[in-house]
Amino acid sequence: MPVAALLKRLAPLLLWLCLPTAAQGIDLPKCASRPTAHLHFLYVDTARWCVERVIDAPQIEPYAFTALAVAADGSLFAARPLAGSVMRIYDSDGDQLPDAMETYADGLSLPNGLAVHAGALYVAGGARIERIDEGGAAQTLVDDLPAGTGFWTGGLAIGADERLYVAVGAPCNRCEYDDPERGAILSMNLDGDDRRVVASGFRQPADLAFFRGSLWTLDSAPLGMAGGVDELNRVHAGGWYGFPDCLGEADCADAQPPVMTFAAGAAPSSLAAYPHDIQPGARDTLLLVLSGAPSVVDIVGYKVIMISFDETDEPLGAAIVAPYVWESGRQAWLPYQGDALRFRKFAHINELGFGFFPQQPLAVAVNEYGWIYLSMTGGQIIALRPSYAPVNDDRYPIWTPFHPNYDPAAPWPSNLDR
Repeated sequence: MPVAALLKRLAPLLLWLCLPTAAQGIDLPKCASRPTAHLHFLYVDTARWCVERVIDAPQIEPYAFTALAVAADGSLFAARPLAGSVMRIYDSDGDQLPDAMETYADGLSLPNGLAVHAGALYVAGGARIERIDEGGAAQTLVDDLPAGTGFWTGGLAIGADERLYVAVGAPCNRCEYDDPERGAILSMNLDGDDRRVVASGFRQPADLAFFRGSLWTLDSAPLGMAGGVDELNRVHAGGWYGFPDCLGEADCADAQPPVMTFAAGAAPSSLAAYPHDIQPGARDTLLLVLSGAPSVVDIVGYKVIMISFDETDEPLGAAIVAPYVWESGRQAWLPYQGDALRFRKFAHINELGFGFFPQQPLAVAVNEYGWIYLSMTGGQIIALRPSYAPVNDDRYPIWTPFHPNYDPAAPWPSNLDR
C-alpha cells in the first residue's frame, strides 16, 4: 500500500492518539453496552452518569477501602486499615476501568489516608506516615503521630507548597485534652521534618482536600450533642474549630464558623475537588461523601453530593449525585441558606434497594477523565463514568448551576423539601 494511502487510513487513529487523555475518555460505548455496567444497583442521573463495577469483594473486612487515590497511570490505590495494607487496582483489559486488584503495600499501621505525589504514594495511619516509591520500597517519614485512642488518623493531602498535611482525630468522643496535635491539622515537609500545627479544635477531621487554593476538611458532632451539626470547613492557619466545646453552634463565638453544615448523623467522611468541565455546572465543584450513621433513624447521610460555590467561595447549594431520584426538582438541588442540610424523603429510595443502605459510602476520588470512584462498606468500589448523553434541561431547574442556562436571579420555590 502506498505510504500516502496508509497515512490517510491511519490519520483518524493518529489524531485520536494525539488528543488529550481526558478527551479520549469520551470515546466509550454507551453505558448499557459495557459489561462492567452496574445497572439497577444505585440510582443516579443516567443522563449524566453511568455506574460501573470496579471491585466487588464482600469476603474482605466490611470497612475496607476507607481512602482512595488515583495514580498517574490511572490505577487506583485503596486503603484497607484493618488489614494494614494498601491495594492497587489497575486496568487489566484495556477498557480504561480499573478491575484487577493486588496488594501494593502491607504491614502498615491502620492506613487511612492516601496521597499521590511525584510518582510516590504517601500513606498515613496510626502514628506513622510512609512514603512508598513506584518500586514498592517504603520509607517511614513519621512514626510519632499521636495515636492509640480516639479517632483514627484521617486525611492526607499535599499542597502546592510541597508540604504534607495530615488530619489527626481527637483522643475521645467528647472530653478535654492537652495534646496540641490531637484534633488538629498538621503540616510538615515531604520528608517529615518541620512539623507544625496548622489548625485545631476538630473532633473527627476525616479527610483533607485542596480546593480553590485552600485546604478543606470535615468534622462530625457527637450524636445527641445539643445544637451539634456536621461540618464542611475551610482550614485557616491558626484557627480553632470548636471541639470539644461546640461544633457548628451559633453561640460558639471563638470558633471558626463552618462553611456548610449538615444534620448530625450525616457523618461526612471524604471529599474531592471536581475540576472537570464535562457537564453543565459540574466544573469547580466539591464532591462530598455523607457516610451516614446506622444508629440514626432519619437517613440524613448515605449519599454523595456535589457542592457549588460562588466567586467568594460561599456555597450556593448541593446536588445529589447518588442516590439520585427525580422528584419535581426537590431532590436534584438544594440551595444553601445557612441552616443544616437534611435531604429528607430519601428513606424510601434506600428501602427499595436503590440507595446505599444498609451499606455506607466511604471514600471518593476523581481521575483525569472526570470519572468519580466511590468506595463503600462490603468491599465494593464503583465508578461513576460521565455518560456524555444530552442532558435534559428539566432535570435541574434554571435557578440551579446545573442548568445549561443557569440564571442565579431566577426565583426558586419556597416549598423545597428541606
